[in-house]
Amino acid sequence: MHLPQTAEYALRAMTYIANLREGDSVRARDLGRAIGVPAPYLSKLLRRMVVANLLTSRKGHGGGFALAQPPTFIRFLDVLAASDYDINPKHCAFGWGSCNPTSPCPMHPTWTKLNDALCTWAATTTLADVMNSHGLPAPADVLPGRVPPAEATAGRDGPLAATRRGRRPLQRGDADARFRP
Repeated sequence: MHLPQTAEYALRAMTYIANLREGDSVRARDLGRAIGVPAPYLSKLLRRMVVANLLTSRKGHGGGFALAQPPTFIRFLDVLAASDYDINPKHCAFGWGSCNPTSPCPMHPTWTKLNDALCTWAATTTLADVMNSHGLPAPADVLPGRVPPAEATAGRDGPLAATRRGRRPLQRGDADARFRP
């Protein structure tokens, strides 16, 4: 089964956000980097999720996107609908102009079974069902600003001393030297 790119990105983003710790949010740029989706495209898609009341968004420091409701209440069907994916295709799988139960194409019975299975799957699968699945990096491992517990207690000479924007890390005594007369 092949989903359109927008629907795939939506499911990927929503599943990732569902794996965040409760109360946490993620910026579109960071989320895009983590799941491999261009940030401008993802931002527009996330706005659709906000309009559909699947996500909340906050601006400013500490802002970003978070689930608007618990993951057990967000069905894949809701995510697909918010991404404008029509789960009931209007075109004939066999390529005929019109195809329906009264005038079916040779593929109609098989296609109907497949579509019914897809609808059932999307209507019964929630974000909670796929949280922490294999192959999905844990948000704490890839989001900036997240410090794994082992690194949180490291001193300035530890892993947190990485440079930022080409600046060298602070050394002991640097702050004192700036404030001396």
